[in-house]
Amino acid sequence: MGLVSVTELLKRAEEGGYAVGAFNCNNMEIVQAIMAAAEAERAPVILQASQGAIRYAGINYIVAMVREAADQATVPVALHLDHGTDFNQVMLCIRHGFSSVMIDGSRLPLPENIALTKKVVEVAHAVGVS
Repeated sequence: MGLVSVTELLKRAEEGGYAVGAFNCNNMEIVQAIMAAAEAERAPVILQASQGAIRYAGINYIVAMVREAADQATVPVALHLDHGTDFNQVMLCIRHGFSSVMIDGSRLPLPENIALTKKVVEVAHAVGVS
């Protein structure tokens, strides 16, 4: 099936009156367990990678693992960056095909947080990333 848009996934969920689970994954076994549960429930799923998971496993491994799971899935699967704190990390995830990204500027003064968030949103939306 391949990776899907988080925007589309959540739009369908809202229309259908159901929730979509989002789960952090650091390794193959976690991805396999999440996908087995999603398939058993016939439920869409968002697989999330934190910056820590990306440092631990490497972005190429995370992306390849999730893409393979999505390609084999009969349910919709999205890949999301969870709590990215660095603009360059977010851009790396976008370039590697993440479905959506979340920038967390909560450690910054409010004006800097707003500026960073706006910058990420502009880039992400320009390339169809939620």
